[in-house]
Amino acid sequence: MTLSDAPVTGVPAGRQRDRWLPVSPLAVPTVWMATPEGLVCLDLIAVELAANGLRKGWTLTSDEARYTASLLLERGVPYSVVAQRVGASGATLREWFPGQACPVDERLARPRPSKPKPEPKPVLPVRCGTMRGYRQHQRRREPACGLCKAARRAADRHFRRHGTYVGAPEVAA
Repeated sequence: MTLSDAPVTGVPAGRQRDRWLPVSPLAVPTVWMATPEGLVCLDLIAVELAANGLRKGWTLTSDEARYTASLLLERGVPYSVVAQRVGASGATLREWFPGQACPVDERLARPRPSKPKPEPKPVLPVRCGTMRGYRQHQRRREPACGLCKAARRAADRHFRRHGTYVGAPEVAA
């Protein structure tokens, strides 16, 4: 068994070094990087694992996710795969990389099936003189009419006697 055929530790079966995306030629696990916002600390081991699709059960910091996304987009990985690997939404990627994160070709975008719009349910008119009519006045932020106020008083009397609005008269008598 030659050195190139030897299994790589930490790499699942089937993932060899020729398909592995190395992040840093340096042998350091943590790097300080200067950005326009200031200095940020990047865990390059986490970045490399996330870039190769091994991010399971843990998340990247926003700086690590942005750095990982930039590495993957430079290598031509589709933006939907980048979003899944770094744990960010497509909108976040478009915000971070306005020119790169949109699919250049229409074939790269995932098709979205068009959903038929449901027909609106018919709205039944609300009669005045009922509790529903009183609540309708409240939703519209308008003063309640006399019939609706009477229905509310009747329902309140029922609540004080029985402890529930169930069975309260619907229409003021």
